[in-house]
Amino acid sequence: MKKLVNDPSNVVREMLEGLARQAPHVAILGGENILIRHALPEPSERPVAIISGGGSGHEPAHGGYVGAGMLSAAVCGEVFTSPSTDAVLAAIHATAGERGALLIVKNYTGDRLNFGLAAELARSEGIPVEVVTVADDVSLRGRIEHHQRRGIAGTVLVHKIAGAAAARRQSLDQVAAIARKAAANLGTMGVALDGCTLPGAKKAGFHLADDEIELGLGIHGEKGVERTAPMQASELTETLLVNIIEDLALKSGERVVLLVNGLGATPEMELAIVLRDAFASLNRRNVTVDRAWAGTFLSALDMPGCSISILRVDDEMLALLDAETEARAWPGVGTVNHHIRIVPAITVTGPDLETSPSDDDGHGWSDRLGPALQAVAHALIDKEAILTELDSKAGDGDLGASMRRAAEAILAVPSTALVTPDRALAALGMALRRAIAGSSGPFYATALLRAARKLADHPNPAASDWAAAMAGAADAIGELGGAKPGDRTMLDALVPAVAAFESGLRSGQDVAKAWAAAVEAAESGAEDTAHMTPRAGRASYLGARAIGSPDGGAVAVVCWLKALQPYIAAR
Repeated sequence: MKKLVNDPSNVVREMLEGLARQAPHVAILGGENILIRHALPEPSERPVAIISGGGSGHEPAHGGYVGAGMLSAAVCGEVFTSPSTDAVLAAIHATAGERGALLIVKNYTGDRLNFGLAAELARSEGIPVEVVTVADDVSLRGRIEHHQRRGIAGTVLVHKIAGAAAARRQSLDQVAAIARKAAANLGTMGVALDGCTLPGAKKAGFHLADDEIELGLGIHGEKGVERTAPMQASELTETLLVNIIEDLALKSGERVVLLVNGLGATPEMELAIVLRDAFASLNRRNVTVDRAWAGTFLSALDMPGCSISILRVDDEMLALLDAETEARAWPGVGTVNHHIRIVPAITVTGPDLETSPSDDDGHGWSDRLGPALQAVAHALIDKEAILTELDSKAGDGDLGASMRRAAEAILAVPSTALVTPDRALAALGMALRRAIAGSSGPFYATALLRAARKLADHPNPAASDWAAAMAGAADAIGELGGAKPGDRTMLDALVPAVAAFESGLRSGQDVAKAWAAAVEAAESGAEDTAHMTPRAGRASYLGARAIGSPDGGAVAVVCWLKALQPYIAAR
């Protein structure tokens, strides 16, 4: 398995050195894998030390949360392995002053044993120490006792609350009490979309098929409590939330904070969608979300998936969550935006799509263009997978989805906008401009608008007028993108098609035969792109590596030209 590591046996130490380089307020404690706050006050002046840790592989936990207002020390074991008792004791010695230390422990056997024994040893030396165990995983509710549950991502919220309380110079008993209160009002549940891979391992600890997800997993690559079929984000979010809400006995009118945590390989896009859905679900239940965060706070190496944490709060806990900290990985105050939409000051205008049927001038264009455009739309939808595959080989893989959006936009154009050819093309251009981002939208919109202008003075255009409009469309694409035939783009299909159509008409062929020749020329041009080195667009970054498969944009041109063929007839 490919990893950006040197020697897997040194991965934790080298990681800590890299983390320390980014944070001037932390330092590594001697030969131990411990990050501590730099330049602590004299022991008599120190606040309660907040110490946490556990196995590594959960970054940014725990080292990312070391800093004033949060952790005094993070004790880092090997990957997914509890640190030793001696390491925890060393962290206590290095950071605890006269007010003592609070150890925040995730409820795993190794962590409980090593942190617990270190606490006893420290007490025997006269150092006041309290231990708070976090067991926020609700997935096993009804199966095991509460004290046997795992501690997972919600632990980060306990770190923040306890750290802020310590920074206020509260006593050890007071800091421990508020930390225990937070832990008691906290629930978390996660889902994995696949397994994770330890440094040095050849494969993931477990693997999920494309039609499987794992509900209720821990944070060490262990399996969850149920394997089920994938769900849409909203359904999955609701599944996780229902378990948390029922476990916390959360009621209408209560206040919470929401933490959506990525497990290491989940993009921010997906985490934001989960936060959106979770917020909406809580809002429907009349539960007030006072703060919300989405990001990677406590990971499981490179696992794809997420967890949702809900913490019931009051004014005291909210103030502690809002308090400042220099911890590098804390995202800051999670202020909730309750007004996420504004009315635009300027409305973008375009061709009027609602045209009176009386504007048809008796040519019946709406009845003729409508079925042809529907055929184009359905052809593009049918080709989505093929276009995606082709674009993935030489681009960013979005062409299939773009053409599907184009098809949906075409189907949504009202028949009243198709009463004349120029209005129909202008309406299509506006629809595609709005529906497709990336490069396809501007190219097709520009082409259609140019073609519409060519037909503006031809309410009932002849075949030669359509040919001129097509030529104008091709010219517009070339001018906008700077490409020309031979550069391995959509023009390598469109330009030969235009030339064949014009040539056929000039030689006396009827329009159907001329169009058939255009389709054949486009197919040949698209096939030729498989042997071309791209010189325009994103594929040009690949150079000769793109050779071997045809250009997706050219294949899309063939698709819609061929779809129109049954509707092209001599008049």
